[in-house]
Amino acid sequence: MTYGLKQVVGAAALYRGDVTKRPGFFGTKVPLFGLRWHELVLCSGVFEPGKWTLADVWVYTVGAHAAHALDFSAALLCYLLFYADGTWLVECRDLQIGWVSNIFLYNLACEILICGFWHYFTYVSDMYQTFKKQGIKFNPTNQYEPRTGEAHMLTSATGQLEREITFTTLGWLQSAAWQCLFMNLWARGALPMYANFFEYPVYSLVLLWLVVYWREIHFYCAHRGMHPWWDRENGLLSGDVGAFLYRHVHSLHHKSYNPGPWSGLSMHPVEHLLYYSCATLPALFLTVHPLHFLYTKFHADIAPIGGHSGMDEPLDGSDYHYLHHAKFECNYGVPFPINLDKLFGTWVDWQVYKETGEVTSNDWSKQQMHEPDDKLTPLLAASNKQMSLAEVATHCKPGDYFIALYGQVIDVSNFISKHPGGEKILQANAGKDVTQKFE
Repeated sequence: MTYGLKQVVGAAALYRGDVTKRPGFFGTKVPLFGLRWHELVLCSGVFEPGKWTLADVWVYTVGAHAAHALDFSAALLCYLLFYADGTWLVECRDLQIGWVSNIFLYNLACEILICGFWHYFTYVSDMYQTFKKQGIKFNPTNQYEPRTGEAHMLTSATGQLEREITFTTLGWLQSAAWQCLFMNLWARGALPMYANFFEYPVYSLVLLWLVVYWREIHFYCAHRGMHPWWDRENGLLSGDVGAFLYRHVHSLHHKSYNPGPWSGLSMHPVEHLLYYSCATLPALFLTVHPLHFLYTKFHADIAPIGGHSGMDEPLDGSDYHYLHHAKFECNYGVPFPINLDKLFGTWVDWQVYKETGEVTSNDWSKQQMHEPDDKLTPLLAASNKQMSLAEVATHCKPGDYFIALYGQVIDVSNFISKHPGGEKILQANAGKDVTQKFE
């Protein structure tokens, strides 16, 4: 789900008017093994039904790791800057402002550069209008500037960007704090580790190779645990820890039901604690090299940026996770290395949904789905009277203005003079369903 060279090259080509698909890892039009490599059947499927093709083998053995080159690069640079010469084993025995501040500054620099660039590239630059015209954005509404469609770097009319930047920064700060803590524990000998990566070459390489698989499986488990186990109306007294955690913790993340690059780590600090356990748990129970910890940590830091951009291919294409933000109770994980959502009946296929509107998950998942909470609260008090759109259409005369918004009829007759957008916009839309225009 991380963005990389393929996404940048593909987006730049689209901006120039080249709509050719670019399935190659570096944004080339022809993949490594040719255009028909996905048709070359090699063996029976292991994690997915059917047959494994050359494309499947590439994804599971190499592609999934190559796609996270940005995460690994950030981890490797961090290792070279702060660990490689070995002086940290002495310096970090005590918590001192010098080395601790350097770790925090490096993490914040990564946040600003990596997340800031992708937000600029996808929402602030001229690229955005191209993406919107080409239907690349899953939700055509600009969540930051719904009226003008012109997003800014740090501020938004809706307040969503400020919230996302704030909580994402809290996530990076917690991530940096975990890094400092483990550096101190390792330096003091309180936890086992080894400083020479090639002292155990096979173990080191295999453990590094497993990071991607571990991350996605851990993400599903941690994420699924913060959604209702039985019913979203439950609480702790009914034993539904997931419903309780969703209501008081994870719901903050779901305020970004129309997500952007800053949405990925926009979480409650308690969720950050659970989320970053992907890096802290292995380091507590296994003897690891610092690079194992760093790769897992930066994978958790950076991967959500692309996966939450709200854009289809040739950008990130995380359509399944966009559906999770839009529908809430489906697609809890990543369909790699095992599609656990398919296994448990909570998978909704984006293409089927896009083409037919059909939700392919099980009945429980469908029953639990709901609209974002802020869409359920009308701006003005509405009448309890049931009214058809035909009736609403008759209320379009001076002193008698009704509108339909999110399925509710609202009498705005006494609000017209106070409307921040002016009287004319309400007068022109009186008697109509204004949901789409309001969005």
